[in-house]
Amino acid sequence: MKLLIKVLLKRLSRAARPYLQSSGLLQVSGVYNHSAMVWQPGREKVLVLAPHMDDETIGCGGTLALHAQRGAQITVMFLTDGRNGSSDANVLYGEERERKQQELIELRTTEARAALQRLGANRMICLDAEDGALSQCPWAAEKLRDVLVKLQPDIVYLPFYLEEHPDHRAASRVLLDAAAGTQLQFQCMGYEVWTPLFPNCLVRIDSTVELKKQALQEYRSQLEQCDYVHASIGLNAHRSAGLMQARGAQGGYAEAFYATPLAQYREQFATFCAQR
Repeated sequence: MKLLIKVLLKRLSRAARPYLQSSGLLQVSGVYNHSAMVWQPGREKVLVLAPHMDDETIGCGGTLALHAQRGAQITVMFLTDGRNGSSDANVLYGEERERKQQELIELRTTEARAALQRLGANRMICLDAEDGALSQCPWAAEKLRDVLVKLQPDIVYLPFYLEEHPDHRAASRVLLDAAAGTQLQFQCMGYEVWTPLFPNCLVRIDSTVELKKQALQEYRSQLEQCDYVHASIGLNAHRSAGLMQARGAQGGYAEAFYATPLAQYREQFATFCAQR
């Protein structure tokens, strides 16, 4: 596994550099063995894949707000419906459990819509696979393919495939299956939720971190179980270490990504799966 990680780090740094250089906003950071680069989001056509309602804000909320401020068209697709996201529903049975699950789906959808409004996203799509069973959803890739072909995104944000949650990891498989056999070409931006990744791309979010906090606070039903705001913003503060050698950088907040073109992401994901 250590050898695999070293290979992936070398590949992801090489793969991301042409894209970041083409933006004219490339700076090389002195942290992470000079493999993490500072990037400024712009007016790209953006699609975000979020396995659960809040993953998008935790993983890339500050970056999405920057995209929105610069006129980007942002579509967020929630892959699962959130029905199993509460311990209250899990102890019920039959019709009572179904009723509670439906209430939870509606609540989480309302919260997600409010969070995306805070961030400035243009469109919200709910794929509605069962929460916790994305890898067992046979039609997910087909529905996503329709969205990809219609949107023709420049960038797709999704949980990095080293995420330990099964739905988070399944998102990569769904995306790659959806794009298979098409002429689509876009940049994959793997974000981190609960499993820290080895970043090759950092986005400074000092100017949008308050918007990110506000968006996270819209997920009230989630915050009853865990202080996601504290955990998420703490990780962003830690990621600012990668900015400290940038000119004029002092403290602040950053979101970290694995940035690589679709073809390389597919190759690396296959290599990773073969080693498991």
